[in-house]
Amino acid sequence: MCAERSAEDSMESPGNGIDMSSHVPVMADEVVDFFAGDLNEGLLVDGTAGAGGHLAMLSRALPGMSFLAVDRDPSAVEILRSRFSDNPDVIVRQGSYTEIPEIINELSLGKASAALFDLGLSSIQLDDPQRGFSYRYEGPLDMRFDDSKGEAAAELLNRISEKEIADIIYNYGEEGRSRRIAKAIAQNRPVSTTLELARIVNASVRRGSNKILSRVFQALRIAVNGELDQLNRLIDELNGWTEVDARIAFITFHSIEDRKIKLLFRDTAGYRQYSPRWVVPGEDEVRRNSRARSARLRMGIRT
Repeated sequence: MCAERSAEDSMESPGNGIDMSSHVPVMADEVVDFFAGDLNEGLLVDGTAGAGGHLAMLSRALPGMSFLAVDRDPSAVEILRSRFSDNPDVIVRQGSYTEIPEIINELSLGKASAALFDLGLSSIQLDDPQRGFSYRYEGPLDMRFDDSKGEAAAELLNRISEKEIADIIYNYGEEGRSRRIAKAIAQNRPVSTTLELARIVNASVRRGSNKILSRVFQALRIAVNGELDQLNRLIDELNGWTEVDARIAFITFHSIEDRKIKLLFRDTAGYRQYSPRWVVPGEDEVRRNSRARSARLRMGIRT
């Protein structure tokens, strides 16, 4: 999922009631500069296409390329199909980025010469109370990227043990007060809404903060969607569907993902780091879009 909040796309409307003025692709110029370096033909895969902010800019900057846009979220896929309906160079498919090999094979697209993965949470998801991703809005505690599959966050929290809750918060949210928070959640079950969970977390740590809530909600979202398992599988299979010399970029938003991508490009045979090793948003971008503040762009080349 991509963390998009952008004015650049405000002139483009997907025609489905979504206000595109609120969706800006993070570090868009840096992403375009990386891919436009020496690409003029071939296939570029956006494995977390979201509302299509990066894709719109890349399709304009690389007119000789073809594009495959993939996203797990049915709402995002609907936006993408509407937004790029008049662009024959863009193919849109619903699915996880772990399904890209099957999609490429089904469409006989051949290996990709470029790939982009924005691992952040889309503003389309975050700003919809019914999706349950944010502690700022009252809504059902769901958090699934695809709500037709799997177990909602509330179901998971109400089913597993206190220790399992603590492990999720510690391992995926890197929150040191995980045991105290897990105990409070277990004592106040069943939990069914976002604000209910936020109140429990804040009460358990006395001086609650948005940082703590962000870590807890992030951890639960990662567990619900199996994000790290998905990322591990993507890394394992990436060289099977990309060409030699393919350009590959990841935008990460927390340290667990970022470490995995750093190791991929630094220590894994078949890849090399691009210079610079990473890029972070500039001060102006962070002022315009506070959600970009934790983003990091890592780039590599298939060798």
